Amino acid sequence: MKLKSLVIGMVVGGVVGATSTLLSTPASGREVRNQLKESKDQWRNVIEELKTNVTDLKNSLQHLSAEGKDTVSKLSADLKVTIQQWKEQTEPHSKRIQEELDLIQNTLSQLETSINNKQNPSE
Repeated sequence: MKLKSLVIGMVVGGVVGATSTLLSTPASGREVRNQLKESKDQWRNVIEELKTNVTDLKNSLQHLSAEGKDTVSKLSADLKVTIQQWKEQTEPHSKRIQEELDLIQNTLSQLETSINNKQNPSE
């Protein structure tokens, strides 16, 4: 939508500029008509070239958008695989760390009980 507005603005601006230039130049009506006839083909060529450029730009943007979507999809899939592999690699270590923490906690509890028993032998 913005591209269409830009193109319309450029064409309208060009027409207004050309019209104001032609109307502000000191020339007779016949000379102005001759100038308009001569420049008509030039303007057609400019407009056709502009249409071609806009079409090429549109096609390039569509191609770029499709490539971007494909790249993001591939990146997402690769990222999912990498995360899954990381989880699989860290799971055994995580379990081992948890077991060691449980063992430390158990040892601390035994040590605490032993210290309490030595401080309060009558109890």
